[in-house]
Amino acid sequence: MAQLADVIAAPGRDGAFDAVLKWVLLMALITLGAVVSYEYGLLTYLFSADESRITVLIAVLYVGFTFHCLWILVELGREYRRALAIKAQLDATGQMPSLPLGNGLVDSFVRDLIRSRENPGEIEGNAHLLMMSLGAAFRRRTKIGTYGADLLYKLGMLGTMVGFVMMLNSMGDLSNFDVDTLRGALQKMIAGMAVSLLTTIAGLIGGILLRLEYNIADALVTDISQTAVSFTEVSLLPLLAHRERENGDAV
Repeated sequence: MAQLADVIAAPGRDGAFDAVLKWVLLMALITLGAVVSYEYGLLTYLFSADESRITVLIAVLYVGFTFHCLWILVELGREYRRALAIKAQLDATGQMPSLPLGNGLVDSFVRDLIRSRENPGEIEGNAHLLMMSLGAAFRRRTKIGTYGADLLYKLGMLGTMVGFVMMLNSMGDLSNFDVDTLRGALQKMIAGMAVSLLTTIAGLIGGILLRLEYNIADALVTDISQTAVSFTEVSLLPLLAHRERENGDAV
């Protein structure tokens, strides 16, 4: 976390980690809502009344996916900072950059693009294909968010089915109609209804909140892709074409 704070608060901050700050703000609001719910006893009732413990599983998965989203945002923030640095360098110098030495996706994209233009007559459309590959590589990182939200929804639906089964099972215990039997069946029916409703609520809320988090990551991927397209089409490709013409004239 200290390293994250250093890169965010670095001098001349370029806004590359603004998405992380948005995530922190969103998590602060979610935490505030969780604290208020706990103070009113809603969270305690949510976990204690669910005999299936599916709500506990939903909560654990939500926390796990949340930290994964933070990790993705930090990695994407570094890529965005690198893309902004390359764009600023090209705009300031107007000269052909050297091959990037980093291992990031943006550095690999620039390196592959420069190398692909060494024999431009053999393969056409290199830049377009490489930009498509770059966008796909970024979106592959955030795709797990869609899976995570869908998983929480499905667990909520599973809890609904489990609750209905518990309610129906309570009807099978009605061998006679004395007071104790009816009371026990009614208690089981109420417990089944609680499982059905609480797991559905937990799954829906968890899935919605998780989608909000990963939407921040999706927006950051769009910003990175737009920056890469900008410096590629406006600066890098014209410089590569100019170098090819110079090499052709020299020959």
